[in-house]
Amino acid sequence: DNGESPLFLASKSGNEDFIKYLIEYGADINQKLFNKETLLYIACKNGNEDFIKYLIEHNADPNKKSSWFGETPLHKACENGDEQIVKYLVEHGADLNIKDNWFEETPLFKACENENENIITYLIEKGANI
Repeated sequence: DNGESPLFLASKSGNEDFIKYLIEYGADINQKLFNKETLLYIACKNGNEDFIKYLIEHNADPNKKSSWFGETPLHKACENGDEQIVKYLVEHGADLNIKDNWFEETPLFKACENENENIITYLIEKGANI
């Protein structure tokens, strides 16, 4: 046994239909997969807005830390400059002030690194600590 779950294998293949099938039959939507990433984190990394919505609707935790650095999906969306995804995550409970485990950076810090004024303004208006 190498510890790979069916969901892990499905996520490696990128087969969203198979992933959805496994979730419908009880696969843990918040389990960490390869590189310690959750499905929601991977979807945010890839900018897959429809799949992000599916995962959130099926109780994916927007505050579950992923990756070796302990980033959340919101960190990744801010880093990528995905305004719609940032707004969707915040509207669905993403913590604006959560810090990663490596440098203790917040999502606002990630947005500032990438000089995305729209995301910076949005996060501050929603209550991000400055």
